[in-house]
Amino acid sequence: MIDKNENRISKDDYFMKIAEVVSLRSTCIKRKVGAVLVKDSHILSTGYNGAPAGLKHCTHETCVRKNLKSGEKPELCRGVHAEINCIIQAAIHGTSIKGETTIYSTTFPCMSCLKLLINAGINRLVYKEGYAMENKVKEDLLKESNLIVQKFR
Repeated sequence: MIDKNENRISKDDYFMKIAEVVSLRSTCIKRKVGAVLVKDSHILSTGYNGAPAGLKHCTHETCVRKNLKSGEKPELCRGVHAEINCIIQAAIHGTSIKGETTIYSTTFPCMSCLKLLINAGINRLVYKEGYAMENKVKEDLLKESNLIVQKFR
């Protein structure tokens, strides 16, 4: 969306576009996800989903979940999710994510990532595409938390 007063895209548009570019680095064969962690309008870290750093990437030959439904048997996945990688990258580089932070993600977090985002004290989640939105436990966690959730148009 263009801000008519400034002739430039909004911050949400800007950071979501960056998350979309970050997703292009994903090595997952099923779903490419990118995330950007932002504080005070500055990028703290980025993350995409894929195998742990330094390990072989997932391929059609090595993916044991390639024929499973989305979300089925997540424990078999060797990938690290984009949101977790954002938190890890901030920690590796000694960047505090405490305070008013927003994570922009191309896909709504899975249950595990949602719990991590809440525990990390992230204040706001902006997501583009839904994922397992009918999960009642996930819905209850969101109601109990202080996490502000906004679907990107």
